[in-house]
Order: sequence, then C-alpha cells, then structure tokens
Amino acid sequence: MVTKVLLVEDQQLVRTGIRMMLHIAEPRCHIVEAGSHEEAIQRMAEHDFEVVFLDIDLRSEMSGIETLAAIRDAGRPVKVVMLSGRDDPVTVMQCISAGASGFITKGQGDESVFGRALATIFNGGVYLPSSIVGSNRLGSAGAATDLGLTPRLCEVLYYVCQGLPNKSIANRLGISEGTVRRDYVSDLLRFFKVARRTELIVEVARRGITIPPPRGALAPPSHRSPE
Repeated sequence: MVTKVLLVEDQQLVRTGIRMMLHIAEPRCHIVEAGSHEEAIQRMAEHDFEVVFLDIDLRSEMSGIETLAAIRDAGRPVKVVMLSGRDDPVTVMQCISAGASGFITKGQGDESVFGRALATIFNGGVYLPSSIVGSNRLGSAGAATDLGLTPRLCEVLYYVCQGLPNKSIANRLGISEGTVRRDYVSDLLRFFKVARRTELIVEVARRGITIPPPRGALAPPSHRSPE
C-alpha cells in the first residue's frame, strides 16, 4: 500500500535531502511538498495524507507550531511529525502537547539515526529524540495489540498517539467525549502507569511500541449517535 506523505519545509535544498531519505525509509511512499503554512493547508485540502513531516521553523507568516494547531483544529486524523534543528525538552514537549505524533532532529547524528527515526514512524511507532526518552529507549516492544489491551483501547491509543484531542477521537468513534476521557484515556494512563497524555506518548516511544492504524482510520469521522 502506498503511504501518502506531505513534506512541509521552506528550504528547497533541505526538502530535497529529506525527500531522498523518506524514499529510502519507505520506497512506496508518495510525497507531496509544501514550502509554507499556506501551501501546507492547501495541499491538505486537496489530498488525504497519512503522515505529515513538518518543519517547526517555517519562515512564513505562520510557524510550524501554528500549522500543527491548524491541522489539529480541523480534526484531521493524520500523523504529524515535527522536524527541527534543536531538540531541547521544552521545544519537543511543546510540540507533543500541541498534537505532534513524533519529533525528529535534523542535522544531528549520522544519516542512519535519521533513517531509523523515519523507519520507526513508517512502521507505526512514535519517535522522540534522546533528550526526551534519554538512554532508556528499549527498542521494539512489538505491536500494541500484543500488550493485552482491548481492541477499543488499541484504537484509542492509536488516535492519542496521532495527537488527536478527546473531542476528535470521540467524533471518530461515534461516542461521547466523556466516554473517551473517563473510560478509555484513563484506562490507558493506568495501564502504562503515567499521569498525562504527553507522558503516555513518551512511554510509547521509549518502549518502541508500534500501533497499526484501525480499519477506516483515514475515512471521514463517524456520525453515529454518541454513547
């Protein structure tokens, strides 16, 4: 299956290099490019993407963080991975709190590090830099479906790690926002022994858990009556 990718980076030379590495990590991906916030929003109106790689330092009227916020406000079920030349914890956690599904540092380490990060993303995992997961990264722990979670909890975990807020998850599943918060997100926090959603995403990245997309993940939100 072809993976549809939007690459948002304002520097053409950098964009070309990342494009090449994306094709190495996932040869079947179809890449659409954008150089600004405005172009990114236009491309997303034209296509349904599975992954967006978004430069945090867009030199346009709107920053990468603001572009991320616009994507999340639209309720788009897409994995948004931030790209940046810096990976201080404040910046990374700001992105995760705003709805990012991962964070890859540009220009640090060799190409194999960047390649492993891309491979993690394309395999359904969450990649965060060592400034967040430290030396405790455990490698691959297998799929979320093998952890003993119910199918519904795996589905909610997928959308949480996509960066979707409770309201958007509820719309996707055709249930109430309260049900998502009380019955599912709370259960996930207890299962992973964390207190907040951001900590949950960090733990998924640290343990190398992969989360296959549920059936119909890219389809329009359900309009069933909430539970």
